[in-house]
Amino acid sequence: MNHQDFPILVAIVNKLLTDGEVDLNEGIFPDIFNDYAARLHETPETTRIRFKSIIKYLSTSIAKLHDSYHTIAFSIDYLNAVESVLASCLIKLRTPSTQIVWGGPTITQSYDAYKIFLTKNICDGLVIGEGEYPFLKIAQGTDLSHIEGVMSFNNNDFRYIPGIQLDINSLPTPDYTNLPLDTYYEIASLYRSRGCTHRCKFCAEWKLFGPRFRVRSIDNVINDIDTIIEKHHPKYMIFGESLINDDLDYFDFLCEEMIENNFNINFGTHFRANITPELAEKAYKAGFNDAWVGFEAFSEQDLKEMNKGTSVNQNITTIRNLTQAGINVIAMLVIGFSNIDEEIRNCDIIIQLIEQFSKETYKNRLGHNVPLSIQWRPAPMYIVPGSLDYNEKKGNKTYPWLYHKVPDAGLLALQKELSEIPYEFERPLPDEKVGDLMRKIQNADRNAGFAVGGIAKYVIKYLVELRRNQRILRKAERIGIIAQRFNKELSNYNVE
Repeated sequence: MNHQDFPILVAIVNKLLTDGEVDLNEGIFPDIFNDYAARLHETPETTRIRFKSIIKYLSTSIAKLHDSYHTIAFSIDYLNAVESVLASCLIKLRTPSTQIVWGGPTITQSYDAYKIFLTKNICDGLVIGEGEYPFLKIAQGTDLSHIEGVMSFNNNDFRYIPGIQLDINSLPTPDYTNLPLDTYYEIASLYRSRGCTHRCKFCAEWKLFGPRFRVRSIDNVINDIDTIIEKHHPKYMIFGESLINDDLDYFDFLCEEMIENNFNINFGTHFRANITPELAEKAYKAGFNDAWVGFEAFSEQDLKEMNKGTSVNQNITTIRNLTQAGINVIAMLVIGFSNIDEEIRNCDIIIQLIEQFSKETYKNRLGHNVPLSIQWRPAPMYIVPGSLDYNEKKGNKTYPWLYHKVPDAGLLALQKELSEIPYEFERPLPDEKVGDLMRKIQNADRNAGFAVGGIAKYVIKYLVELRRNQRILRKAERIGIIAQRFNKELSNYNVE
C-alpha cells in the first residue's frame, strides 16, 4: 500500500495546479518531508532531492512531448505511482484537452484513494480491473462514463459501471513489436492464467483479477511461446501470473508439450508449495529455472492465520524438490503478520533452515555436486487494499494522515483533504522490529554461500556479455579509424 506518498503527491499537485510551479523548500513541504523521510528511514534532504529530480526529469520530458495525443494512458503500480501522478499533472497543465487514463494493479486495488485525482482533473478515468475491453472502447472514442470497468467524475458525481472478466483464450498472443526488449535484458513475458485459486488474508490477487480463476489452454500457451520466440527472439521468458501449478495434471501436460517443442530458452514463474520430485524434474526439462514460491512463513500458526492452506512440511519439501532438480528457488517471506513472539520464532526457524540448506548439495547434469540455488526474500507485512486482511482491519487498524507538529492552515487543509485515505496501519509489532528480523534473514542468506541461479544469473551473464561486446565494438572502431588514417597516408605516396 503506497498511500504514504499521498500527502506529498496531493500537496505538490495542489501547488502545481494553483501556481504552475512548486518550491519544495517552502510552505508546508518541509513539515511533510520530515514526516515522510522518517517513515523511509532517510533524511528529509534525501527525500527532497529525489522529488526535485523527479519533477525536473518529468518537466523536461513532457516539454518534448507531441501536442496532438488525444489520450495518454498509464499502467500504475507502487513502483511508478509518484511519477505517473506528477507526469499526468504536468501534461494537463501543458495540454488540458489531453485525455488521461490510469489503470494497472495499484488503481484496481486503491481506486478509492486515487479517485481524489479525478476531482482535481489531472486524470479523466480510472480503469478498475482488466484493461483490454475498456482500452479498446477508449481507443474507439467511447465516452469514459459509458465504458464498463472505468470510473469517471462528472458534475461532482463519480460514475462507475463494473467491468467484466474476459475469457483469456479470446486474447491474442502478446505482441512486442516496436518494444525494444534490450531495455528489459531481452526478457519477454506471457500469461497462462489470471487470478488465484486461494484467498490468503494478506493478498489481493483474487480481487485484482476478479473472483473467477481462469486458465489459458495449453495449445494457446504453446503457440504464444513459439510466436514470441519466432518474432521477437527473447533470451528468457516469464509467465506473469500468480501461480502456475494450480492444477498439477495441467502443469504436467504443459511441461510435456514444452519438452516436446524444445524451445531452448529458460522460463521463470510463481509456484505454490506443492511440487512433487517428478514434476520438479519435468519442469526443469521444460526450461523452468526460476521458481518464485510464496512460502510466507515457516510457522504452522502463521500459515494458519494467513489462511495460506499449506504446511511447513510442504514448504520444506517444495524447496528440496525444486533445488534438487536444479531449479533456482526464490523463497518469498512475509515478516510482521503475527505477534512478536511468533515472528521471532518464525525468524529463528528460517535462519535454521538457511543454515541447513546451505550444507546440502545437488548433483548437476555433469555429475558434479554443487551448492543449492536459493534466494531468501523477506518483505514487510502491509495491509493491501482489497485483501481479506484489509477488509477485516480497515475499520479499526488504519488511520488517515495526521500531522501534529505544525497545525497551520495549509497542513490542516491538506489533512482534511486526505481524511478518508488510509495512511497508517497498526502492525502487530513495531516497524523497527520488522526491519531487525528482515535483516537477520538477509544476513543469514548472504552468508550461507548459496549458488546464484535463475534470472539473477542470467542478467549478470547478459550484462557481462553486453559490456564485452561493447569493448569489442569500440576496439573495432578504433582499429577502423587507424586503418582509415593509414590508408590516407599511403595514398600520398606514389607506390609502384
